[in-house]
Amino acid sequence: MVKALLFVALARAALTVHAATVASQPSVTMLGIGGSGAWWPNDVYKFPDSARTNLSNLLFSDSGLGLTSYRYNVGGGGVNVSNPVRAPETFYVSNGTYNWDADAAGRYFLYAAQEVGGDDLEITMFANSAPAAMTKGHASCNTGYADGTGDWYGGFLADVIQHFLVDEGVSKIKYVSPMNEPDSTFGPSPCGQEGMQVTQYQRAELIRGLFNALSSHGLTDRVGILADEANTLDRATSEYNDWLPQVIDQVAAIVHHTYDFPSDSAYASYASTVKQRYPGKAAWQSEVCCSLGSADGSGRGWSGGYDPTIANALMWSGMLYQSILVGGEPHYDFWTLVSNGIGCNPRSDSSCPYRTNSDGWTDGLIYYDGNYASNGNYEFYLTKHFWTFKHFGNFVKPNSPVYPISGADSSVSSRTLVVGTPSGNAYNVIAMNPSSSDVQFELDFPQSVTPTKAYRTTASEDFAELAGTDVVKASGSGWQLTVTGMSQMTFVFSK
Repeated sequence: MVKALLFVALARAALTVHAATVASQPSVTMLGIGGSGAWWPNDVYKFPDSARTNLSNLLFSDSGLGLTSYRYNVGGGGVNVSNPVRAPETFYVSNGTYNWDADAAGRYFLYAAQEVGGDDLEITMFANSAPAAMTKGHASCNTGYADGTGDWYGGFLADVIQHFLVDEGVSKIKYVSPMNEPDSTFGPSPCGQEGMQVTQYQRAELIRGLFNALSSHGLTDRVGILADEANTLDRATSEYNDWLPQVIDQVAAIVHHTYDFPSDSAYASYASTVKQRYPGKAAWQSEVCCSLGSADGSGRGWSGGYDPTIANALMWSGMLYQSILVGGEPHYDFWTLVSNGIGCNPRSDSSCPYRTNSDGWTDGLIYYDGNYASNGNYEFYLTKHFWTFKHFGNFVKPNSPVYPISGADSSVSSRTLVVGTPSGNAYNVIAMNPSSSDVQFELDFPQSVTPTKAYRTTASEDFAELAGTDVVKASGSGWQLTVTGMSQMTFVFSK
């Protein structure tokens, strides 16, 4: 009897129950979840049609990630870029003359986003560099924005948008981002990628030139400008005052990267600063990648190394929760959706894409063999990050309200997202558990609900579908949810 009681006590200790209440009013309304189309199309376009179709479905269909944001890279021509995969062709030929047949690889997946993606998918046209003819050093990297070229460069981007949005009918184009990490030249030359330095004192001129060009095309009501894609939060806030107040009415959203891998307090400080200085303007997280670390977020920071495991996937989920719950941000993009930085040879070791190694990079959700041209390997390898990201891509849609929860400790509240469907007929509760033991918590909803389905990603499961009653039990006036150890889960409650 003593042993039996001890076993029950230990089991209850492993399943700590936390009570929480779902608010009746949302804290933020979501706009998009996605990532970028740089630079993998230049490789994958050479794959067989069946592989390209498969990848398009993996990215844009709800049977795959169900992304609602796609960042198309408007190339600068790749002048002085040593890696051909990272040297996208430019449409620019000369003033007013364009080669619309350029960048066939990028255009293929731009069209796929338009055709395969849902009606709620939105496309951002983003550039790392102006066409080389327009930059200070007449190159696509290790150079900078040339003073006085705002109208020229803005006119180029507006012409590109006009062509695809109006002439070709790519109606999902909604945003344009004219600079990317503008404090860097991405030199020395030859460079690993395109990049154009735009000092904080030049950014207002660039934005004005682009806005005026969009206005002359009659596009300012259809396409918003994003800026400035600073690489860290502290750099962003230290430079905003030098340019943003001059053009705040011409910017649709204030967009940043998080390569400082900020603490919650730093993120909250950034969000507070933006809200106080620029009321009515949302901040977005538009790029991050390349970190190892533990499932609970400890040890994260910029680094090489490839980790396709559930631990790394949960670490990235933690950053997504941070962006939404701490930063109050309605839009989150990972960096590149597809990568060749697998760091091993799947032809000689078919299991290596599913193990960690120190030679690759954790910069993608889907991977392919960079030696495909010589060995004929056209397979795609899905990491656990793909499957955890699918929880957000499938269940956090544009116009989804996020409802705060109260009463639970931070181990639950910081890792649980309660999202209403745009139609208002259900709640989706997206929760992660970075510990090895199962966790239970109770949720009281402001309306009567019924658990219908659940989905779970673990080390051994990929978005496995469960009956709602398998992991949800009635408890008093609410519901008790069980989140499996080391898992990402989504619980669906119909109203």
